[in-house]
Amino acid sequence: MHYHRVAHLNRQEVRIDELKIHSLEMGIYLVEVDFDSRKGFIVDNNNRPQQFHSVEEVKLAFNECVVREAFLVHQSAYDEMCGGPETVDNTLSVAVHFSRTVS
Repeated sequence: MHYHRVAHLNRQEVRIDELKIHSLEMGIYLVEVDFDSRKGFIVDNNNRPQQFHSVEEVKLAFNECVVREAFLVHQSAYDEMCGGPETVDNTLSVAVHFSRTVS
């Protein structure tokens, strides 16, 4: 599995094809990027998934590079908690605008 670091990606010459902000419990967000045909999560200096605490924090972390597409992604366990089928994909994906985007 690939992984990326903010310090390597947040440069003006970098173009990220897709950035997904995964919304988890307790206000924690993990970021997955597709850069140079390699998908992977952003990790910290200890190679652990880097945690963000808001969408705005993610936007600030990636304010120099160009992000072609970005999405806030959330999966709910509601159906499973209510006795519904576990196999239903209820992923919600909402487009997020970054200041430096390109078509």
